[in-house]
Amino acid sequence: MSRPRTALLFQDGNFVGREYHARLKEAGREPDVSIAVGRMKPESIAFERERTAHRWNPPAFEPGHRFDGLRDPALLDLLRAERIDLCIQGGVGILKAHHLAAPSLGWINVHPGRLPAYRGNSCPEWALAEGEPIHATAHLIDTGIDTGPVICDAPLSVPQHWSYPDLRANLYAHCARVLIQALKKLDTATPETLHSFVTPQDETGARYLLAIPADKLELAKARLAPEEIAA
Repeated sequence: MSRPRTALLFQDGNFVGREYHARLKEAGREPDVSIAVGRMKPESIAFERERTAHRWNPPAFEPGHRFDGLRDPALLDLLRAERIDLCIQGGVGILKAHHLAAPSLGWINVHPGRLPAYRGNSCPEWALAEGEPIHATAHLIDTGIDTGPVICDAPLSVPQHWSYPDLRANLYAHCARVLIQALKKLDTATPETLHSFVTPQDETGARYLLAIPADKLELAKARLAPEEIAA
């Protein structure tokens, strides 16, 4: 039985898509199709470079296809023509029900937080501020936000010498490892058996977190090595 056919979708300029592509290629799981959908805003790219102190720069690559945005109907036509089973969310924005229905098995997202307790924004920072381990959770995307059934998750090992920029620069390499673990787990899944490979989220203790405020962010950073020492 062949593996599910995969497509990696990301905004052009998005470092997450580049990180995923590089790690998947290293693991012998290069996506069958790679698609740039729109472009990441320059200010968002600048923000990512600033908070990682320019330490995160995954290899660039040329995607096989480009679309201006998710609204282009040719995008869904391509996914169906390529018989895509799993789409990998590498950062393309909010997906609608018709996007989710295009691949036969669905869309995988790797969320940098332990679900369902850390849904939403700034989840690594919130976990640090609360003295909890940072997890990456691979889940199927549904019409909610970070609410889809979980495939697998794993904690991130944070060395004592890491500063906050080090953490952010290495976070999505860890997410990519969890992504690869999830893909391996789904190697034999079919639309009929998919439910046996995933676990619905328990809403007990579920939280949706907003962007972390400045005082809490400083508390999170204080749990890591000071930047001047780490540098």
